Amino acid sequence: MKTYFKILIVILIFILFGCDIFEVRNPESPTDPKSGYSVPVEPRDVIQNIITAFNERNANDYRKNFAEGPPIMNRVFLFNPSGNVVSSFPPNWTIDEEFQYFNNLVTRTPQDIPINLSFVGGQIDIQADSAIYSAEYSISVPIQNSEPQIYGGSLKFTMINENTTWVIYFWEDIAKVGVKSWSELKIEFYL
Repeated sequence: MKTYFKILIVILIFILFGCDIFEVRNPESPTDPKSGYSVPVEPRDVIQNIITAFNERNANDYRKNFAEGPPIMNRVFLFNPSGNVVSSFPPNWTIDEEFQYFNNLVTRTPQDIPINLSFVGGQIDIQADSAIYSAEYSISVPIQNSEPQIYGGSLKFTMINENTTWVIYFWEDIAKVGVKSWSELKIEFYL
């Protein structure tokens, strides 16, 4: 009984005088970007995740929407740039180049002005284990002390259901006359 009493006294002294375990601490500032990513159990979830990644400027969440290739996935991400820049576009654009361009876009544009991405007329054609999403897009990229730069065109995302989640494994960009395409945006922010 004496042993228990001594242990209890030592614990009480430690709690009362030697430790601020019950003190309220200041909250830590976030170091990771905000994440609105949701598991894409439907093809439309991938589209919403891409829009959210733009709104939140989250490159890691953006990358999650694309096929990583072996050993993680069976498919490798491929990008087919718009015809107006195909000759100047880097060959064999992979998920790493896609991530680099988006990360550069996020870090090189004014942080207090959103990057807006919108899709119009989106349609999804679901097949056995894949889906094709086609839509027109518009991207408004903020420029310091200037009007935003607008990019537009059409695209087709081919998605596959890998490990119970949907990802994009093929992307075709189609330019619109008189407007810079998404492919041009990628080239501008890749290097």
